[in-house]
Amino acid sequence: MVRHAAVGLCGVVLLAGGAAFAQSSAGADVKALDQPPSGFFTSLVLAHGYKESKDAFQTDRYKPDRPANAFTADVESVYLVFDVLPRESPADIIGQLFLAKGEGRPEDQLLYAVGVYLQTSQDSGFIEFQKPKAGWVPGEYKLKIHIGEKVTAASQLGTLRFKIVPSK
Repeated sequence: MVRHAAVGLCGVVLLAGGAAFAQSSAGADVKALDQPPSGFFTSLVLAHGYKESKDAFQTDRYKPDRPANAFTADVESVYLVFDVLPRESPADIIGQLFLAKGEGRPEDQLLYAVGVYLQTSQDSGFIEFQKPKAGWVPGEYKLKIHIGEKVTAASQLGTLRFKIVPSK
């Protein structure tokens, strides 16, 4: 299943989970890939939403609204709001959402992947991780962040984590 939606100037694509997206990072430093991405991103924040504004060049800028590392199970979406370094080429950023191992799961479970396309004029963006079809299961989640048009062994930049806690 592929879904397309426009988000500001960013095109968002929802990619179905599967083995092609759960490739390992063979040959890469696994410890480095298990840390938050650095270098390409100047800011990377998980939040309940985002606020949009215009910069001096009338380009959309996105800022996190209510940043958090823990969200309740009734939240509709978790947003990854980011700023990137200036580039000479457009960039595709893909976020893979995993339910982390534990609670009887022997390994991380890929739920789905979402991608966003940034034009060269865009130094800010966001990726929306919507509630999975089965709902948010309380526990730890991982976001593996990739750069490129598809997930490969060499495309992963790092990993972010957040928790889903029971609703009150």
